[in-house]
Amino acid sequence: MTSREIRKAFLEYFRSKNHTIVPSSSLIPENDPTLLFTTAGMVQFKQFYSRVVEPPFPCAATVQKCLRAGGKSSDLENVGKTPRHHTFFEMLGNFSFGDYFKKEAIEYAYEFVTKVVKIPQEKLWVSVYENDDEAYELWQKIGGFSPERIVRLGKKDNWWGPAGDEGACGPCSEIYIDLRDVIEYPPCDEEKPGPCDGFLEFWNLVFNQYNQDLSGQLHPLEYTGIDTGMGLERLTMILQGKKSVYETDIFEPIIKKALKISGLKYEGKNRVPINVIADHARAVTFVLSEGVFPTNEGRGYVLRHILRRAIRYGKMMGLDKPFFYQMVEPVVEAMGDFYPEIKEHAAMAEKVIYSEEEAFFKTLNRGLEKLQDFIQEMREAGQATLSGEKIFMLYDSLGFPLDFVQEVAVDEGFGLDMEGFQQRMEEQKKRARANWKGEGFDFRILQGIVQETEYVGEDLYECEAKVTKLIKNGQLVESVSENDDIIVITDRTPFYGEKGGQVGDQGVFEHRGSRVVIQDTKVYEKTILHYGRVLNGTLEVGDTCLLRVDVEKKQATARHHTATHLIHKALRLFFGDHVRQAGSYVSPVSLRFDFTHPQALTKEEIERVEAEVNRIILENRPVHRHIMSREEALKMDAMAIFEEKYGEVVRVIEVEGFSRELCGGTHVYRTGDIGLVKIISESSVSAGTRRIEAVAGMRSLELFQTLFYRSKELAMILTAEEDRIIDRVKELQQQLKDQEKAILENKKNLAWFQIEEELANQPAGKPVFIMKRMDIDQEALLGVVDTFKAKVKEGVILLFRVSDDSKIQIVCGVTPNLTTRLKANEVVKKAASQLGGGGGGRPDMAQAGGKDVSRLGEVMEAMANEIRTLLGV
Repeated sequence: MTSREIRKAFLEYFRSKNHTIVPSSSLIPENDPTLLFTTAGMVQFKQFYSRVVEPPFPCAATVQKCLRAGGKSSDLENVGKTPRHHTFFEMLGNFSFGDYFKKEAIEYAYEFVTKVVKIPQEKLWVSVYENDDEAYELWQKIGGFSPERIVRLGKKDNWWGPAGDEGACGPCSEIYIDLRDVIEYPPCDEEKPGPCDGFLEFWNLVFNQYNQDLSGQLHPLEYTGIDTGMGLERLTMILQGKKSVYETDIFEPIIKKALKISGLKYEGKNRVPINVIADHARAVTFVLSEGVFPTNEGRGYVLRHILRRAIRYGKMMGLDKPFFYQMVEPVVEAMGDFYPEIKEHAAMAEKVIYSEEEAFFKTLNRGLEKLQDFIQEMREAGQATLSGEKIFMLYDSLGFPLDFVQEVAVDEGFGLDMEGFQQRMEEQKKRARANWKGEGFDFRILQGIVQETEYVGEDLYECEAKVTKLIKNGQLVESVSENDDIIVITDRTPFYGEKGGQVGDQGVFEHRGSRVVIQDTKVYEKTILHYGRVLNGTLEVGDTCLLRVDVEKKQATARHHTATHLIHKALRLFFGDHVRQAGSYVSPVSLRFDFTHPQALTKEEIERVEAEVNRIILENRPVHRHIMSREEALKMDAMAIFEEKYGEVVRVIEVEGFSRELCGGTHVYRTGDIGLVKIISESSVSAGTRRIEAVAGMRSLELFQTLFYRSKELAMILTAEEDRIIDRVKELQQQLKDQEKAILENKKNLAWFQIEEELANQPAGKPVFIMKRMDIDQEALLGVVDTFKAKVKEGVILLFRVSDDSKIQIVCGVTPNLTTRLKANEVVKKAASQLGGGGGGRPDMAQAGGKDVSRLGEVMEAMANEIRTLLGV
């Protein structure tokens, strides 16, 4: 069976068993801060098991795209080295939310494996949790397994924890196939499943009986459930009779492309790097299609790590220029029919990868240069081990792969302080965990006790509302008083909570004589949280308050938000559909809009975008708000933004005849309300992602007023007409350059005059040797050496300079006919090493630096004696 046929057979089988077929969810888990990526099929169903959300169907089946490349579920280090591990993979799963349990789950699994895809029963083994007698007996009864082929395993192997830090969990049962006679695996210690690759586990049946909280405590689930996961790649390998998942039809076009690029054969030591590149090509292509781009934190960091790992393996194969971007095409060929999102974003993915590759090859070169500097420092200091701090700096700051550091260490014969490196890695992980989980109030205590806040800010700037919850110092309280910093929850509000890149509203709460200033507004699930301070009086749960939004700030924010929609549409019109929003920030004072695009915009392109946006504003087009189903919105070509998660009913913001986007934010009612939009900067965020910053409304007027009066002031200072300011500045710059050049020539001439005096005292018939300490800048110092080499037929010049910050600069020049006897680079290195520094250069010209000014006199004397001896003068 082909992989396509296996997907179809799995879904059709469970459709026949009355399961709802649910599409794969995003690789970015929705409303789940405990996970970076979707790691299993059950992630999108987590809340159904605990009944935080009521399941819309009793049971379901999926083919879920998954990624395991970070955290406790990571398979990254094994990828490419075993026949079965991946970062990205597809998980076939069937799920029950209180509808059926162990008996039916085992019946379905056994029937599908032996009757639908026809794997012989005699090749199968199963494992159960050591205390799960029920599953042990069911496998004998349903599948006819002898007790010898049912293995009891402990918690490490047959207990399935939650996806993340909390959630449903319980004992599990796994199905294995005996492949010891098919594949050359390492020998097994035991003739049964366990820590042995000869028995391949390919389907895991989890019997969810408990809910694990953040403290690790288990609580029985009211509704027991089933969560199964079967790797499509492993099942395909079994059914196609292959020795590795990488030999299946899933990877065939991807491996073929990798071999073509590298010119290698898929054999011997080439297999691991080829496997890594093939696997990582899938992971990177899919993650990019989800709107995640390479960065130095969070999901972007994981993506960058995977991408660079592939590039590194390519370099090990001799690929020294960008190649990995070409791997997107075969991934789309293999999987684009089932996952059209990767086909849609293929061109963008290639551009982002190419940019990242270019940058990383530069990183590798910089890392190698820095590592060589460290090696030189160690040798000069008589050290044999590279410190953990320096290894971490190479790895973390420069992105230099640890494997490369280890390889160079072997070649150069020095050791590595890996203990110190690991200590710094742990410190970084602690910082990352603190950053990821956040600090302060744990909003999960609100689950089940807070209702949805009614938002009335679409049409109202103030309203009366009842206080339903008060939070102080991270705890729910009944009342608060003057100077308390608090969070207030009400039954309704005109305050917009921060989301979708738009900042939260500010304003005040008033209750009789009490007043609370609201400094920020945020959202937790569907609850709006008002962050503020009690200025005077008290506030209690149950009080009815007057809520007043800062109207001026809210309207200014609305102008900037609608402007982002206009900018987004204009960018897509001019540069293509690969342009997608990759982040935004909308506030009363400005907007920031990140978008996918492989190169910087030119001045002319920025002006073109700006002109189009302001054309739409001047036409004063209506801005409509539509509430409709998500399917209807997508049919009318409304843009859906990567970072946003949408329900079945959505809000579409339409600028009549121009743009449509799914958006819950605050907007103007006509484009003319925006005023003028002015783009103030365009810059890079990361490879493949650009950023535009702009202002609108009164902010653009303030900007133009500032520039207007600045222009007049500059014209007056420069004694020039306003339209000639730039020309006048260029004239003054050229005059300054000419003057600096003349000053430098004067310095050189004066310095050379001193050298000529020295030349007059040199012995005849001998090589010339000049050594001096001179108080001129480094550029003049180098000029003197160049003049010496041009005018003196045979000689050596060695000059020293002490800068204002007490740093020593050393320059040496040697005429070409003397470099066999004495080399300039060796002279400066020796002098610098005695002065606590280093440097180098060519045999005829070199420069170096030192730190120890107190030893300068004795070092100069020693160098003079040594050189005179060598030259015989």
